[in-house]
Parts: sequence; C-alpha cells; structure tokens
Amino acid sequence: MPSTVARANVRVRKMGRRARLVVHRRVLQVPQRVACTVCTWSGSRFAADAHGRKDRLCPSCGSSERDRALALELRRRGPVASGVRLLEVAPIGLVERIAEELGYEHHSVDLFSPRAEVRADLCSLPFADGSIDLAVCFHVLEHIPEDRAAARELARVLRPGGEALVVVPFASTWPETFEDPDTPPEDRERVYGQSDHVRIYGTDVTARWREAGVAVDESVWTDRFTPDEHASARITGHDDRFWILRPS
Repeated sequence: MPSTVARANVRVRKMGRRARLVVHRRVLQVPQRVACTVCTWSGSRFAADAHGRKDRLCPSCGSSERDRALALELRRRGPVASGVRLLEVAPIGLVERIAEELGYEHHSVDLFSPRAEVRADLCSLPFADGSIDLAVCFHVLEHIPEDRAAARELARVLRPGGEALVVVPFASTWPETFEDPDTPPEDRERVYGQSDHVRIYGTDVTARWREAGVAVDESVWTDRFTPDEHASARITGHDDRFWILRPS
C-alpha cells in the first residue's frame, strides 16, 4: 500500500499536469494580434527594441515597422514581370527575400556593407539613367552629407514611371532640418542622436528635395494602409511614412 508521502507526490504530479493543461489552453486562447508581413510570424505582440520600445521588432526575422510597411507595399503591388529591377540601398537581408518571392531582379548597393552586391557611393551610382524600376532607401540619407545629390542620383537611375521609396527619421515638431557641417565627429551622437548621423530632418524634408530638383511626394502610412494592416503589422511608431521619389 502506498505511503502517505507517495500518495501526496501522486496528487502533486496530477495537480501539476492539470495546471499545465490549464496554462496551455489559456496560451492557445490568446489571440494572435500581430503578424509579420516579412516572414509571416504571428503572435500576441512583437518584441521590444534595443531602446526598450515595446511591440516593435519581429522576434523571428527582426523586422521593424519600416520593413513591415515595405513588405505590405510590395505585396500590394503584387508579382512583377521578368526583368523588373529593384535596387536596395544599404541591404539588411529582409528586402531581398520578398523581392525574389515577387519576381523582382534584386540588386543592392552600399559603400561599406559586405552584404551589398555593388560597392558604391549613393551620390555616384554605377547604374545607367532609367535602369531601375523600384529603389528602396531606408535610413540612409541622414548619414550622407550631400543628401540632395543622393536624392538626385536615386531619381536619375529610375525608369519613367519608376519610384524610390525613401524613409528617414525626422522630428515632426521641427519645421526645419538641422545640420552643421562643422560638428566634430565626436560630438555627433550628442547633437544628432547617433554618431554616424549628420543631420536631424524636420518637416521640410519634401520641400528640401524638391528644391534640389527631385520630384517627391510624402505618403503617410495611415493614408496608405488600412487600420487593420496598421494594427496587425504595428507600422505606426518610430517611422510612419514614405517619401516617394520619381524621375523628373
């Protein structure tokens, strides 16, 4: 006959199994409130980023809101014909998978990144006029002293009807972009918030590039995507819009 201790252990094990079943059922009942448009991971929320901002990064592929917004945009445009060329500036490994899935001929460029297919300065791209159908340039122009020249280069390589989707961080309460070419490199993190930035964009971004001779429109994601898409992909936060450059 089992001892009192043995019977107690059996009861504890049974209670433990029941508790685990209850937990599993409750976990399964948690609605999948978010879904990554890049890798299709889904769950109750995204992970926090390095700055502690919650519900921002996909725990599977690491995508942020700008990556998921781009995935929404590309999937909305749908599959493309053979030979349609997409140029990614400063590749991070997330755009290429979607581009190839949709049939784009993917190319990438950066001055330093080992991921890039072509090593080149964005102010002097080694591509012919009108040779690119779609360009993607996210969080790059704030690093480049001659950002107007870079914007003109992006527009130059686009075919008629082509577009460049650009995202830059900007201060929505600042009417003018702030930059000081004399800022010492050691002071850039203090002045611009990051050691390799050379400016803080204000709300004059669109006018700034238009004045440089580039055709550009500002497209806010709340206008471009549905509320359900926003809620599911969590694309409102650190970034919230595309600047769309076109050949002039």
